[in-house]
Amino acid sequence: MFVLLALNLTACGLKRLLPEGPALKEKQRNKILNNSQAAKVTYTGAAKVDFPILPIQVWAATYDLDIVIVSDNPLWNMHELARLPGPDGPIWIMKDALDSTMEQSIIANLPEVQEWLPEIPVKRKYYPVEVKDSSTDKMLKLHFKYENLAGELCEIYYEGKRPTTKRGKRNGSTMGHSRSQIMAVLDLPFLNFGKKTSISFDGNPAKVRKVLGLIPFRMALIQTQAGMSIGHYRQYEEGGKYYTAHLDKEVKTVQEWTLQSSKNLTTFTQNGLLRNLVYEYKGTDTLELQRAWVDLKYPEHRAFEIHFSPALPDLRRPFEGTVQSTFIMDVNGQKSHAYGIIEASWTKEGPQLRIIPQAPWWVKDRPMESLIRFDEKGGTTTKIQRIKTP
Repeated sequence: MFVLLALNLTACGLKRLLPEGPALKEKQRNKILNNSQAAKVTYTGAAKVDFPILPIQVWAATYDLDIVIVSDNPLWNMHELARLPGPDGPIWIMKDALDSTMEQSIIANLPEVQEWLPEIPVKRKYYPVEVKDSSTDKMLKLHFKYENLAGELCEIYYEGKRPTTKRGKRNGSTMGHSRSQIMAVLDLPFLNFGKKTSISFDGNPAKVRKVLGLIPFRMALIQTQAGMSIGHYRQYEEGGKYYTAHLDKEVKTVQEWTLQSSKNLTTFTQNGLLRNLVYEYKGTDTLELQRAWVDLKYPEHRAFEIHFSPALPDLRRPFEGTVQSTFIMDVNGQKSHAYGIIEASWTKEGPQLRIIPQAPWWVKDRPMESLIRFDEKGGTTTKIQRIKTP
């Protein structure tokens, strides 16, 4: 069935829906990373704070089961029913994308959902999601009931093979979702199309949209989603400890960070319930960001890693001119899912970055800027936002 779909998509000029291979060939990647070195800048002043600057916000999530359905509801587009492994068993999150903007929201049976993974900047809502699972070893049979962000009672039934069909190309498209919020890259190792689906909103049935009018858009897959995101947070030191306070949340989320230095390297780590965020800097006095990654805990694996070559300048210190680095994003052990350019400069207001993705096409239209400002209390405020494009 997937071969038939691929042929039809290609014939109709919709090949862009299909996963691709790496955005860089191995020789291109090696040439970039072999040039990895300290930032090529001339610093003109001392560091304004003692802690490392977090100029970007990285995130990742691996779903060991992900049901994806596109309905004909005029308000909603895609419904994603995703399962994450957790310390006390699976965590189900219901993700709905608005048809008008493609922005996603999260519904979860987590009272602390507003504080949960604050680096993922999507709207959230606590609701006691019901999941009835009568699956067999080979077939999924799942029934979901939850209240979406619009207050509609949504019921979905999905039946189909478990996602066991191995994908040749795994670099998956975001299909336009959350364009204003994240620069996302996906790894799709396994996918199977569904057999039977029903979906209703407040008791009113909806239909599943069909690709090319032929194949219902319903599937089960395994995937890792990761990348960089917009955000607004303050960094500060208090009592010899380091914190970030997220300022763009309904509930201000404060997280503690651990600083470690050895052998001309410094790491800054946030240890969370489901994941660790780690930023690695060249040096112990001058701190130049050379890579960052997300390690998930259930099961343990490196879900995302981003490399900077050359390293980004130490944004605590004034420097001359504008310097450029290349970034490469790896997902779930798959290399070079995306790459782009970062331009760093120091303005009268403070340091700033322009993050300009180059490939693949689904990240190219999501440039960002990161503005860092120092305050009188010895902290910094970072605002990462989308750059408007024509």
